Amino acid sequence: MPTFATIIVGGGPGGLGPLLAAAQQGTLEGWLDAGVALIERTEHLGGSLGRFGIASDSLGSSYLECLEAVKLSPPLRPLRDHAVAREMETYRYGFPPLALVDRYMRLLGSGLSAMFDNHSVSRLYRGTNATRARLQAEGSVTVEVERDGETTMLTAHSAVIALGGRQQWQERELVPGFTLKDCSLRRVMPSDSLLQTSGLAAASEIIARAGGRRILILGGSHSAYAAAWALTQLPAAAGLAEGQIEILQRRPPKVFYPDAQAAAADQYLTEPGDICPRTGRVHRMGGLRGFGREMWRQLAHRPGTVPDPRVTTRLLSLPAGQLRALLEQAALVVPCFGYNSSTLPVLDASGAPVALSADTGSVAVGDDCRLLLGDGRALDSVFGIGLGTGYRPPAYMGGEPNFDGQANSLWLYQNDIGAMVHHEVRRLSSERRLSAALRLPVALVRGCSPHHAYSSRQPHNCSEESQVRPTSARQYRTGG
Repeated sequence: MPTFATIIVGGGPGGLGPLLAAAQQGTLEGWLDAGVALIERTEHLGGSLGRFGIASDSLGSSYLECLEAVKLSPPLRPLRDHAVAREMETYRYGFPPLALVDRYMRLLGSGLSAMFDNHSVSRLYRGTNATRARLQAEGSVTVEVERDGETTMLTAHSAVIALGGRQQWQERELVPGFTLKDCSLRRVMPSDSLLQTSGLAAASEIIARAGGRRILILGGSHSAYAAAWALTQLPAAAGLAEGQIEILQRRPPKVFYPDAQAAAADQYLTEPGDICPRTGRVHRMGGLRGFGREMWRQLAHRPGTVPDPRVTTRLLSLPAGQLRALLEQAALVVPCFGYNSSTLPVLDASGAPVALSADTGSVAVGDDCRLLLGDGRALDSVFGIGLGTGYRPPAYMGGEPNFDGQANSLWLYQNDIGAMVHHEVRRLSSERRLSAALRLPVALVRGCSPHHAYSSRQPHNCSEESQVRPTSARQYRTGG
């Protein structure tokens, strides 16, 4: 039998999401009693958001909510009165700096660490690297971990990969047949690097020496507009000329509003498909928020704003030769192309490498967060959550019908997405334990576990037991 019910690889916002979702439902202690291994390469839980020198694009209330749940696991309730939580409370209706979000996430991580310490069948592996995962013939998963030169093999009924995202900008086509690899750029800083405190300091020095050369931001995502905002706040940017910061985008961005009335008051046109049926919010999933949103409002001359002449936008429709010249003459190029999921090497039961969809920069997970193979099938026992996975929420989670992007939301990790992963791994573990007890194939006991009632989806096709399954539309509902 596997040592653990679940192995979670990564103790950042994604990896903590299912744990905090369970904590809000009052079921975390039961999960820890079943056996959870959490592997984190650093010595603390909560991630590394503190390296960024900008504010969050989410209100403080979205971070506080996980500690306000009525059913919150008792060991986490004292965190409500911690000084860091009280400081976050001052940003309930504002955008907290990511340095504060980092301290808040570490606070949550410390509370979860204490809970691990009080459950002997669960274990927290700090300062430990996961190097690869291997699928076992009977359906379990083995994860190889390394610390201080020593290798250990951990086995569980399921694994959750939450290693964050990576930016792959070099091979992204700007126009057909043309990528940044084709250019000789003076200086390039992808948004993930630029928005760090050290990156902004380096950008300030570049701007100070830019002369008349442009700073070009590539992309129309939130990170593009957040980058423009952050650059304008640098001391060296005071001397920039009109239009010296230019955002090159394929299409105008979508913008978040609390409701259709607020959008109309801001002279923003909406369609029915832009509005989340669950909340009434406009572009709830895909819209610009925070200071990136305010940058757009300035550029779009919205009511009550003063346009910043230093920043301009242009559609990315130039011929390749003209675009190359523009990029090579720029003092700084900032690619803002989003994230792809970081994963582990995965081997099959024979030890052969498994081709993952994420390896090619494609969507990493299916509609139930199971990791996708390159051929579109999903691994039965391996899940993915967090930045860059490409997860697209089903209708019951809310969001605008027109949304066609990926959900990178810490709130969703701690709520709907995290709850779904928590339920799936608990159900899978129950089925495998029942299968072993009855000495029957898992396919014959599927749907009989005590966790099955949580899901309203259709039963699995039980025609064969396999480590992979075809993806299909599945619907889940959280309790309540």
